[in-house]
Amino acid sequence: MPVLKSAAKLLAAALFALTSAAYAESSVQPINVGGEGLTKTAQLKVWKVHLDLPQKIGTLTKGLFCGSPEDMAYTKTYDQFLWHRVQTMFKQRTAALGYPKYVSDDSSFADTSHSNGADLRIGFALTALESNMCVVGVEMSGTVKITLKAEVYSNKLQKVVYARSLNGSYTSDSKIKETEFYDTLLDSTLAQLFADRAYVDVYRDNAAAPVAAASTLAQLPVKNGAKPRDSVKANARGVVSAVVTIENAEISGSGFYIGSEGYILTNQHVVGDAKYVKVRMQGGYSVPGQVVRSDAVRDVALIKTDVEPPVAMYVRLAAAKVGDEVYAIGSPFGAALNNSVTRGVFSGVRRADELAYIQSDVAVNPGNSGGPLVDADGGVIAITVKKRTDAVGIALFIPIAEALDKLGLSLQ
Repeated sequence: MPVLKSAAKLLAAALFALTSAAYAESSVQPINVGGEGLTKTAQLKVWKVHLDLPQKIGTLTKGLFCGSPEDMAYTKTYDQFLWHRVQTMFKQRTAALGYPKYVSDDSSFADTSHSNGADLRIGFALTALESNMCVVGVEMSGTVKITLKAEVYSNKLQKVVYARSLNGSYTSDSKIKETEFYDTLLDSTLAQLFADRAYVDVYRDNAAAPVAAASTLAQLPVKNGAKPRDSVKANARGVVSAVVTIENAEISGSGFYIGSEGYILTNQHVVGDAKYVKVRMQGGYSVPGQVVRSDAVRDVALIKTDVEPPVAMYVRLAAAKVGDEVYAIGSPFGAALNNSVTRGVFSGVRRADELAYIQSDVAVNPGNSGGPLVDADGGVIAITVKKRTDAVGIALFIPIAEALDKLGLSLQ
């Protein structure tokens, strides 16, 4: 009898194992890249949902016997939970497979609205979801099918360099915790991405050289532009054509070409820690720009593009006089209002936090940052940096001579 009881126990255990199966549809093997010398870094930045909220995605039953079926909807709460699990599984897989780690991911000061200096940005779009679940407390069983579109955006090239649809499915006949269920589903789905050699290859190119800090700069000669023949009032087009819009993730500002080698001056707070930004030209098209020099204290940055500027702005180093007419040029509130020109007067030079600023009553707004302040003849005398929000008619600008000095630029 003891032998028969043992056999019965083994048979019962086997039957339980068969009826408690859990399986994910994935037969791919992720590639471990730890020894491949990859240098590019990436951040998971974007999550989009191509479903209506709320939208029926399947059937939900409850209780030990999985009764009382009802429609299951994709809600905002469901969306937040799923996005969190995608982030968790992506970061775990990335670390385990040896991808280069972007250190600012762990910074308490990381700004999620900026690209923060990573070479690549990763985005996922949820395009399809089918769920038929039975829930008991915090545990669940059933089947979920999911389709994600993965995209990789190059901050240097300013375009999507990789895209692929990922189809995943997971079934558990036994009740398991909700997080365990979705982590298994997403792990098997993301395995298709990490097994794709084309995905690995986007990390292969050498990362850009670090942005040079002020203390390490060698002098960079820059040829000054020609002094405009006409005043700004008579012909603003020549001056405006050198001004561009700088776009960095969800942030935008202004900048302007200096010299004839494709260099652009702007504010450091416009580019942030990004290595690459998008430069929107006057014609509406965009070119990539690389941040090559910056000084956070003086809030100035130098961007390099591979295009010849339409015109290089004339830099005036001679001091302006109180009461001189000045113009601010830029893209307040983004590219939709580019080429905006406002007029005011030179009010003097002030000091704040041991730094010199030019004061003017010329109107500036968010998006003007990094644009030029020019005199009546179109000569650049300063860079827009900020305005007093607690007062009317007080805007501050960085003297152009200090900007050139902090960036190591030698005007020829």
